[in-house]
Amino acid sequence: MPSTLAIPEARRALATMFIDLCLAFHVTTVPPGGEPGEIDANLALVAVAAMLGHAEGHPMTVSQIAARLRMPRTSALRRLNALVDSGLLVRIDGSYELDPHRAHQVPHRDKFELILSRGFEVLGPHLSDLDT
Repeated sequence: MPSTLAIPEARRALATMFIDLCLAFHVTTVPPGGEPGEIDANLALVAVAAMLGHAEGHPMTVSQIAARLRMPRTSALRRLNALVDSGLLVRIDGSYELDPHRAHQVPHRDKFELILSRGFEVLGPHLSDLDT
């Protein structure tokens, strides 16, 4: 039998939320009409890093994304190229940002909101405990 896990409900909620978010981001990287391939969690991380830079008002270069994710530059570049090919990202002056259509819409927004609300329903009280 495995050892007892501290705060198992919170850890379960966090793990579930992480997996579900990775899967949801993976779905958003599939081109319209395309078939979802094997899950590549790093592809989702690269997409999220590019979205973060865009959201913060300073789209990132491949080197910045690779450094942020502690990923080899060539691995980040390969995934960025796949995201550009899928239509999720565009490359402008060496930086990557969301495609303008995607930037103005949130694909699968209801799915993301459901994942987050389920996770934070359990995690909220634990986060409040951190303040004390």
